[in-house]
Amino acid sequence: MDRFSQRQASLLLSSPAKLRTIIAPFFYNTSTRTCKMMSTTNPNPQAAAPAPSAAARQKMEMPPLIYGTAWKKERTADLVYQAIKAGFRGIDTAAMRRHYDEELTGHGIHRAIQEGLVTRADLYIQTKFSPGDDAFADTTKYPTITSQVLASVASSLRSLSTPASDAETQPPYLDSLVMHFPFHSPQDTLEAWATLSTLVPSQIRSLGISNVTLPTLELLHHQSSTPISVVQNRFRRAEHAWDVAVRAWCAQHSAVYQGFWTLTGNRAEWQGSKFVRDVAEGAGVPLATAWYALLLAADIVVLDGTTDPVHMREDVEGVEKVAVWRGTEAGRLVWERSFEAFDRLVGGV
Repeated sequence: MDRFSQRQASLLLSSPAKLRTIIAPFFYNTSTRTCKMMSTTNPNPQAAAPAPSAAARQKMEMPPLIYGTAWKKERTADLVYQAIKAGFRGIDTAAMRRHYDEELTGHGIHRAIQEGLVTRADLYIQTKFSPGDDAFADTTKYPTITSQVLASVASSLRSLSTPASDAETQPPYLDSLVMHFPFHSPQDTLEAWATLSTLVPSQIRSLGISNVTLPTLELLHHQSSTPISVVQNRFRRAEHAWDVAVRAWCAQHSAVYQGFWTLTGNRAEWQGSKFVRDVAEGAGVPLATAWYALLLAADIVVLDGTTDPVHMREDVEGVEKVAVWRGTEAGRLVWERSFEAFDRLVGGV
């Protein structure tokens, strides 16, 4: 099974019934980056992997498109609600008040749940602890890194808790907590990571790190028993040559790579490449959506921050449309040729 087929399966979290029927036999496990069959007609059911529990599925599953809430300011609540309404099931925010608003993000989530669009179990909620760059960096109130981390996480849990009307009875939790960037000191980074680790899996299901280079990943990997589940980096040619080294590390260590600035930082590539145009024309989707589909095929979960409700729906439905098209006789060869060209461009890992 190729990488795109694996990622197709994770579309189950947000796909409409039609696509769910097409890809229902597959379950994408982000903790092992493997795709297992879950067919009810398996001729050898004893050989099939047991279906994970609901709690395990909650921890392991991640939508392929995650709505990014940076720089939305006073529009945050409405845009989060609109994104969920359009089909997004992943939400990314941060406890960095300069660029994010966790409280308004929570309001948007509350509204969607109260209107019956989703339940908490349908959503993948991810936030960030921002070292030295949020309200919890005041050393007169929070003198240690540990106290800063715990205060930040407590605030995030309050802001992003779901309404009491939601049928679930478990305490508030975060699907993913990402360290926004490493501290200047490796030891401080390790202390923050160790503190976050004490909250896994009760309040935080998995940990990640953003704006990170290979040496820091190796440091955390070797010094901590808590795995790095998510790596979120800027994905563009001009920085670290498409981040090939970090993406390869993720593939080797079963971490999910999330890319941001995938459109803004790569306009020349997605607007001017023939292979993107071929996918867009073949599947009948916009160029940006075709580019997203190619990213997903390369095991890159996309941070999508559009503020246009029309584009929100185009993105969610468009990548699903590409998934269907590339499985047809007409689309298969075009897709394979286009993905090979894309893979050469960004350095296949």
